[in-house]
Amino acid sequence: MQFDYSFSRNLDFVGQFVYREQDEQNLGSITQMAFLRYDITPSWQVRAGRLAADIFHFSDTRDVSIAYPWVKVPTEVYGIVPARSFDGADISYLKPYRDFNLLIKAFWGQGESDFTRNDYSPITFNDLRSVGIEFVAFDWSIAFKHTQTEAKNDNEDTALVATSVAQLQPFWNGATTFADSLSLRGATIQYTSVYLNRYLGDWEISGELSHIDSDSIALRHSLNGFVNLSYLYGAHTFYALYSFATADAYYLSQEQPGFPINAGTSELATYVEEVASTLAHHQHSFSLGWRWDLKENLAFKVQLERTDIESRGSGLRAREGLVVDDEDDNVAHTLFLALSYSF
Repeated sequence: MQFDYSFSRNLDFVGQFVYREQDEQNLGSITQMAFLRYDITPSWQVRAGRLAADIFHFSDTRDVSIAYPWVKVPTEVYGIVPARSFDGADISYLKPYRDFNLLIKAFWGQGESDFTRNDYSPITFNDLRSVGIEFVAFDWSIAFKHTQTEAKNDNEDTALVATSVAQLQPFWNGATTFADSLSLRGATIQYTSVYLNRYLGDWEISGELSHIDSDSIALRHSLNGFVNLSYLYGAHTFYALYSFATADAYYLSQEQPGFPINAGTSELATYVEEVASTLAHHQHSFSLGWRWDLKENLAFKVQLERTDIESRGSGLRAREGLVVDDEDDNVAHTLFLALSYSF
């Protein structure tokens, strides 16, 4: 549910509340947005409170499915975003030109991840800074976004593995340094993306390319993106969507030849590879779909998706056991149905 209440011509409040399978069920967990918005001038605007995570192009509308043609935003890009919202403030500047509008936005804040494993142990992100530049015309747009933050802590699994590796120092003089590199605590994390779309009559082509990296082995370099082609026919939209997430598989024996792998440390070695693989996704999906706008605020959607998952790249999907146990490639077929509305 989302609502907007205006206090005056220049000041309003926006709230969005989303119930799903959160780790905790309380008012704070279901509150995705709750902020005050003030228009200083027609060009300058400030917002403060809980804001949608504006990391990639659709990050701030991913829970408003009527805003895009698909049943869901591409998992290979948006399933990797650590949180849906952050607490902080942003300022934006809008400058109209003859052929396009220029929008510049800067954000500062903090928050915590909304995905965890096993016991509830979210990662807190401090000093999150984001800047975005967007050019919007009648039939095209292009947007650049860059976000940088620092992780305050590890989740319990990663912290336990890093501590266990550090205890190998008497047997391997690189243990402490390697343990530090496994930890997300204090690591700088960067997200960068470019998005564009173009209308050609009844056709629309759009796409986004994103890059994620950090100082930690737990969140290694990955390249993600999607390309979408839509055809608009009256109240109907037909689309084909391709999306991907790529990250190299991690094998401890290759990355750290000095790590002492023996009968006593083989289980720890497996968990080290799991830490390095959980957020290193490697899969691609192809979807065909149809959106029918029944009313201005009501849309029915159908989407058939095929997903190819590479070995050790299944971190985006629900599973039993470890990511590193998935040594075989897999294929999944999914049918999505949705009824989206706004009021």
